Amino acid sequence: MFFFLSKTLFYFLMPITWVTFFLLIAVFIKKWRIKSLRIGVVLFLLFTNPFLANEMYLLWEVPPTPIKEVRNYEVGIVLTGMSNAGKEPKDRIYAGSGIDRLLQAVRLYKEGKIKKIMIVGMSEEIDWISGKEKLPKRTYKYKDMLKSMCIKEEDILIEPKSKNTYENAQLAAQFLQKNKDKLNLRFNSDSIHQSQILVITSAFHLRRSLGCFEQAELQVDGFSTDFIANERKNMFTILSLIPTEDAMAKWGKIIHEMIGYVVYDLTGKL
Repeated sequence: MFFFLSKTLFYFLMPITWVTFFLLIAVFIKKWRIKSLRIGVVLFLLFTNPFLANEMYLLWEVPPTPIKEVRNYEVGIVLTGMSNAGKEPKDRIYAGSGIDRLLQAVRLYKEGKIKKIMIVGMSEEIDWISGKEKLPKRTYKYKDMLKSMCIKEEDILIEPKSKNTYENAQLAAQFLQKNKDKLNLRFNSDSIHQSQILVITSAFHLRRSLGCFEQAELQVDGFSTDFIANERKNMFTILSLIPTEDAMAKWGKIIHEMIGYVVYDLTGKL
């Protein structure tokens, strides 16, 4: 039930839902027409404004860490959610917007910042009702992708069962605890030393991810990737004031993440 709600609740809070709601009221309820139309138009202008959308991401995304400031880690954990699951044939991973997570992990590995790359999570082909993966073992195709990038097979770790951020952290913790000797991980008071593990995920998703890993009693550092926000000095132009459909899509994505953060916090998953 939690999986179903986590994937559907945000649809009722999306900008397009509220804009449509007030415009429909304006069409069908005469006495509320003017007020509803005004609200609908204001919401439309607000959520299609590129500058405001960018400002929200600047506030929420965890800033990038310069590569030279990244310490050395035993394991870099890469969260899935970076492929186009609806594409066929199902014989490969189709890179999505989040693939920067994987690319940055490869760079960190090549520069000696992380010794092993751990892919955590199912593929994105999941049934929303049952929460079960439609294509079992598809996550292992990430291993083929990494091997094609000249990553040693023994340095690739896979956790293929978790299906949301909370499970990513919980099952990753179990995997690391079970394989701590092989991975050269040192546990202190049932918690892995913070300098040994780096969580690599999208900048807008990193806050919730770190909270989940801390809740799983893993002391980790984070590395932001897949940035959506532009620097303010490069964004504030006349074009940033013109409404775009891309701005509304960005608002939908950040609202989804913020709702997820609040729900996780209320349910004790952070």
